[in-house]
Amino acid sequence: MMLERVTGVGSVGQIAPTTNRSGGEGFSNRLESAVQSLNQSQVGADDQLRAVAAGEDVDLHSAMIALEEADIALRAAVSVRDKVVEAYQQIMNMAI
Repeated sequence: MMLERVTGVGSVGQIAPTTNRSGGEGFSNRLESAVQSLNQSQVGADDQLRAVAAGEDVDLHSAMIALEEADIALRAAVSVRDKVVEAYQQIMNMAI
């Protein structure tokens, strides 16, 4: 699969697949899906926290569970990112 940088007004520059020879879901699509899922869990937990802080009628137990799930998902994403960066650095330091 070949990747190309896509830029637009106000965008940060996203990587989009140009072809997908295997016929399955591409890496960039999977990565984007994972990041969107992580973002949704963070936003949902933040919304519940705001509702609790505002004194709205919210189940405190569900809010705390949502916060912990978002925290665990973020920690897992950071761990995966660290492993990918470490692998990249090892590859770049290999002697040819």
